[in-house]
Amino acid sequence: MLLLVWVLFGVICAAIANTRGRSAVAWFFIGLFLQVIALILVLVLPNLRLQQEREQRLHQENRRLRERVRKDRQVADQRHDETRARITVHDRALGVDTSERNLAGDSHDRLAPPVLPSDGYVDYQETEWYIVLRGEREGPLSFATLRQYWVSGEIQPSTLVWYKDLSDWLRVEDMGNLEEVLRA
Repeated sequence: MLLLVWVLFGVICAAIANTRGRSAVAWFFIGLFLQVIALILVLVLPNLRLQQEREQRLHQENRRLRERVRKDRQVADQRHDETRARITVHDRALGVDTSERNLAGDSHDRLAPPVLPSDGYVDYQETEWYIVLRGEREGPLSFATLRQYWVSGEIQPSTLVWYKDLSDWLRVEDMGNLEEVLRA
């Protein structure tokens, strides 16, 4: 009779384990020796079939999402390239450069033409100048000192300059006729 109970627990454990994606043979022997404990264990353990189905669905969803991201990235890259090309054409037409440049160690965007005083006249001789030289701001400088820097080659056309009427730092080459005046 005891042997029949052991075999019955083994068969029950094997049948339940088989429906839950586990080895029926292994659980038959576990149920045979551990009886009630094996039955409780096989009922408490997670269903491997459900887990495998869930993992498979997640894997398919991840693959679908990765493909979607790849396609979206291609579209975004294409739009970015088209926008960059349009901006380049626009910049050429307006005679400006909106690309990033490294000026005096700082990233600086030229988004608009130089903003000079409203009357367009600058008295270079009477203006106090500030410059960026070797990454450091220097000034106020007289025009004579500015010219000395130019003659010595310390100031280049790409050197940043500023005076009180300017809205932002500008390169010498962007200051209207400043470069010509310095050369004179």
